[in-house]
Amino acid sequence: MRFQDLVPIELNVIETSTVYQAGKPRPKQHDWQIDWERLRQLILDNDERIDEVKAGIAEDWVRTHGTVWDRFRGFYRRPNDSYDYDDTVFWGYSSWGTPAIAVIFADETEASYQLYKEGMDYNFHYLGK
Repeated sequence: MRFQDLVPIELNVIETSTVYQAGKPRPKQHDWQIDWERLRQLILDNDERIDEVKAGIAEDWVRTHGTVWDRFRGFYRRPNDSYDYDDTVFWGYSSWGTPAIAVIFADETEASYQLYKEGMDYNFHYLGK
């Protein structure tokens, strides 16, 4: 699998006031989850070109991402691993946002891509389970 086959996406930060308004949930627009099989294959096919891969929801990246793979540790058992310094809570599914990945390449460039499929599974199936 190649990065050129993926759709680039911008990662955003949602203002607090738009995240939660007087207990009203966000309107449901879809059921999208990280495409765990494609994510695993992408990493395995390109592991010599990449240093780190994170996954989360593009529209609220700061609060939803987690590291799923890096050059030193390989696949993380959980994206919320304590090794990650920024204390986020990983989300791999969204009914309103776009599941995505952010990649740091070995040449120190960075890029972000949509990587989702229909579904509501937020578990970490890139581990092959």
